Amino acid sequence: MKTIKFLPLVAIVFCFIGLMIVQPMLANPANAQDYIYTPTAESNGNIYYVVKTGDTCQSISLINNVSIDQLRAYNNLNLNDCDKITIGKKLLIGIVPTVAATAGPSATPTSSLPTPMPVKGMGTICVYLFTDKNGNAIAETGESSLAGGEISVASTAGDYSKTGSSTGDDLPVCFSNITEGTYTISVAIPEGYNATTSQNYTVKLKAGDTSTIDFGAQPSSSLTINTSSSNGTSILLAIVGGLILIAGVGIGLYAYFIIQKK
Repeated sequence: MKTIKFLPLVAIVFCFIGLMIVQPMLANPANAQDYIYTPTAESNGNIYYVVKTGDTCQSISLINNVSIDQLRAYNNLNLNDCDKITIGKKLLIGIVPTVAATAGPSATPTSSLPTPMPVKGMGTICVYLFTDKNGNAIAETGESSLAGGEISVASTAGDYSKTGSSTGDDLPVCFSNITEGTYTISVAIPEGYNATTSQNYTVKLKAGDTSTIDFGAQPSSSLTINTSSSNGTSILLAIVGGLILIAGVGIGLYAYFIIQKK
């Protein structure tokens, strides 16, 4: 009889241990961070995309708004080539028509002039800090912007530095008319929140580009886990936790029926 009295307590302990193991699996944030840009045509009018890790013909066509058939035609790709595109390869995604030069009057010789300094183009960097409710490091529908984050944009050459603050109006904070070059973007997360993405990002800005970088954060009371563990370990822990949870429920039901019979 003493053993039966303790069975409900044992069932509760098993259920608690199972939930403690399973619950973090549901909140496992992905190691991702969005970087969106608008490609600029090269001097010959061609627009290229550089293949990154995980890219496929389908993902490249969606990102750049070009059909898969057109992408394959531009780059002489067959179905097998689409399955094994090389990281770092430049793929043609568009062609800007160039105006044919027309013959004009002969140039009149002039005296030599000083060589002008090269003029660099301008671009825009936008930063979006959002409340990452599910901790997956991706800005999704229903995850609003987070106000109070301190943003810093500085060039690696040391000739540009500017700061700003994130707002809660669901719009990114943009820094316009920036000379093309390499920039470091840093975000200080508001007090009471934990970052779910890297807080520093380096981007190479080209003339005419608009680069948007997403940074995520969630309340510090939210459950976070170490994402460095392998997927295999996570799945194994989830299975173990589920088995313990089932065992706890089974013990509880067994104790209930035994007590009812008594």
